[in-house]
Amino acid sequence: MPKNFNEIKSELKSKLLDYLSDLGINTNNKFNCINPYHDDKNPSMGLDKKNGSLHVHCFGCGAHWDIFDVYAVETKQGTVNSDGTVTYDFKKIFSDLAIKYGINLPDYKPSQEDLLDQKVGEMAQYTIQVAQAHLDETDYLKKRGISMELAKRFHIGYVPTWGNPKPALEGKKIQQTPRIIIPTSTNTYLARDTRSNIPDEEKPYKKTKVGKAHLFNGKALLQDTKPIFLVEGEFDALSIMEASDKVEAVALGSTQNQRILKDALDRVKHHKDNANMPYDPLILIAMDNDDAGDMANHQIAQLLKGMQFVGHIVTHALVDNHKDANEALIADKARLASNIEKILKEPDQYLDNLMKRIEQNLNKQLFIPTGFSNLDKALDGGLYPQLYIIGAVSSLGKTTFTLQIADSIARQKRPVFFFSLETSKDTLTEKNISKITFETAGDDSSLPQTARSIDNGYFLETGKDGFKHPKVMKHVTKAFSMYKEYYQNLMINNGITNRPSAQDIYNQVQAYCVRHPDLHPVVVVDYLQILKPMRDNMTDKEAVTSSVAKLNELTEKFHAPVILISSFNRQNYDSPVSMQSFKESGEIEYYSDVLMGLQYQDGQKPDFEDTDPMTSRKIEAVILKNRNGVSKSKVGFDFYSAFNEFIPEIDN
Repeated sequence: MPKNFNEIKSELKSKLLDYLSDLGINTNNKFNCINPYHDDKNPSMGLDKKNGSLHVHCFGCGAHWDIFDVYAVETKQGTVNSDGTVTYDFKKIFSDLAIKYGINLPDYKPSQEDLLDQKVGEMAQYTIQVAQAHLDETDYLKKRGISMELAKRFHIGYVPTWGNPKPALEGKKIQQTPRIIIPTSTNTYLARDTRSNIPDEEKPYKKTKVGKAHLFNGKALLQDTKPIFLVEGEFDALSIMEASDKVEAVALGSTQNQRILKDALDRVKHHKDNANMPYDPLILIAMDNDDAGDMANHQIAQLLKGMQFVGHIVTHALVDNHKDANEALIADKARLASNIEKILKEPDQYLDNLMKRIEQNLNKQLFIPTGFSNLDKALDGGLYPQLYIIGAVSSLGKTTFTLQIADSIARQKRPVFFFSLETSKDTLTEKNISKITFETAGDDSSLPQTARSIDNGYFLETGKDGFKHPKVMKHVTKAFSMYKEYYQNLMINNGITNRPSAQDIYNQVQAYCVRHPDLHPVVVVDYLQILKPMRDNMTDKEAVTSSVAKLNELTEKFHAPVILISSFNRQNYDSPVSMQSFKESGEIEYYSDVLMGLQYQDGQKPDFEDTDPMTSRKIEAVILKNRNGVSKSKVGFDFYSAFNEFIPEIDN
């Protein structure tokens, strides 16, 4: 007898044949669909035994149900949603089936949260039904450009004195406000405040979602005869369908609901594949016309690409200079309808989108200065959303060079991720503070401090009369204060003890960009060859190539400049920097947009016996490849290694 939950669940799932037999259904042949909303005149449901799990599958409506779904529908304890899924109290159905088949369950009491969610769902279902009768009591939809005909199609309603059911059930005091009710399933909805003057403190709650997140008009994904717009808000979807009856529109409800979209498309694909039916929808992506929407557009396009769909980003072509489709509808319905027609004729809108991006670039600084004037000149201003790879032999200063760029960008109040796999966060921080002591020392050579002297606490040494080095102590303390003003922008990730993979880095940056869609971070990885491989059993070259390819995705998806530090081949240590220096490290030179190497200037290799910290080393950066600029150029630096400072040579 099964004892734990998973064993009981598997046992119950295996009873599907028995239960269908109890219903008088012969599973040896196709049978009439048991979805009550599918008028199945020709038997189109059958038993699906794929992947070792029993389901019934309808080749007509797409229902793909296990025994829990079937039992919930047959006993009228479940609601079939527009996308073919079934909503019900799983614990109740689970318990009923266990009793039916004589399986003893461990003692179980539903949590207060479970009971609360169940009650909220019941109240939501009631609200949706009742609200439809009151829709004519408000002119709010008319103000938003939505017709009564379209509103009735989607069972939209109105509640003049709506209160949020969950806090109400929790015994909290709630304020009642007039709300438009837009169902997203049979027991979930959006409640939109209809007041023209909403107090500032209440504006965060003007759009309240009740129940679990669902797609609005998700059933439109079941077809591919009409083009499908993917938008953010429910009113945007309604606006598009108001302007044109040639298309469908699906609203995610939030840019955070991309997983729900993926799950819905996965179910549709599964249904179509099982039925041997083609499925090739024209998907048009039109999130809001702002930075967050632009990022979401590209994220959704990537998501669709991974599912073997093509998604065209059409926001600008659809709404012109408006924020979203509803704003465009209110401003000029005929214009919105015309834009939809144009999009249907030219879905990719390639040339129009390119021209708009170029126009926007006129008023936007596209590059981020590196802090090195000579390097910025060679790179057409600084860093763009591209892949930069910087290589050098060991101990030449590539970490310090790249850290100085990161520090300079952080000073510009821009976010920088610095993933360090061989140097600790403390050491890198002390390098930056050491550099500040050098920059602010003026002509006093006693003030600059090395990272080591800072770490050893030289400036804090005391004697019987107080600090032994009061001038140095004051100077270093000031450097700490200066660094404190901006160091939060430089997010140093210590990967020494827990090496990240390129996927780990991608995930961390993605999470940041989702939380801060208006910010485009710079990403630095030090260094490429010691990243954790993305998969087991990869050769060194395969590991590097796959890591570069993954990190390169950050440049396109999140508009983030990415700098990767690379080691050189040992056989090229004594040779001038060239493409050959990178050849044994995977396909670095092919993926990189800018490939550069650091080396000593000709005839300037230092005498390492000279220990004067105020003596600089002559270094140059050789730009071997610049996909969108001038290659084969060199820029020179004076490198004060003791104080972690590169000073650019300025051409006269």
